[in-house]
Formats: sequence, C-alpha cells, structure tokens
Amino acid sequence: MHKSIIVVIAVVGFGAIGFFFSTGSMEPAIASPDSDEITFLCLETGALVRGAREEDPDAIAAPDCPTLVQALYCPACQAWYPYPPPAALERMPMGPICPKHRTGLCEEIPPEVE
Repeated sequence: MHKSIIVVIAVVGFGAIGFFFSTGSMEPAIASPDSDEITFLCLETGALVRGAREEDPDAIAAPDCPTLVQALYCPACQAWYPYPPPAALERMPMGPICPKHRTGLCEEIPPEVE
C-alpha cells in the first residue's frame, strides 16, 4: 500500500517538474517598440518591406506587394511569419508564437542570429 502511494507521488512530482520545464521554454513574443520601422510581409509574393511603425500598410509604396501585413521573425526557423489577426491573438495569452517551434516571435532579427 505504501509503495503504491510513493509511486503515485513520484509520478505526479516528476510530471509537475516536466510540465514546469516544458512551459518555461515557451517565451512570450519579443517586441521592440524602440524601432521606428518594422518589417511588413506581402501575403501574395512573400516579399519583405520595411516601413514606419505607425504607417498604414496600404500607404507604403510597394507596387509589387498589394497585401502587406506586419511580419514577425522566428529565430529558430530563421523565417518571417505574418502577424496573427485579432481573433487569433485573443487565443494566444503569451503573444504570437511560431507555428512550427512554438517559441515567441520577434519584430526584429535578434543580434545573436544575425
């Protein structure tokens, strides 16, 4: 009887420790509001365009890119992803994450990646 209780406590304890470390690796999205410019992604062509943070994507002079949205960078993939729509953001309490690696997305390429 006592051995089974010890086994249950050990399994629950190791499960809690594993859960703690697995969720600790999910970092929230890193935003850098210090920069005046951000990267935009054309949904049709995949082209990247730099523009002012406060500027409307439709106002950016990029004739080859009719559908610009803000882009976020995944350091693990080394790829840019479109900023999620508001409805999707409501389901992301930790902010935008990479669909492949489940890590936080950045507005800029981190210096250690460049």
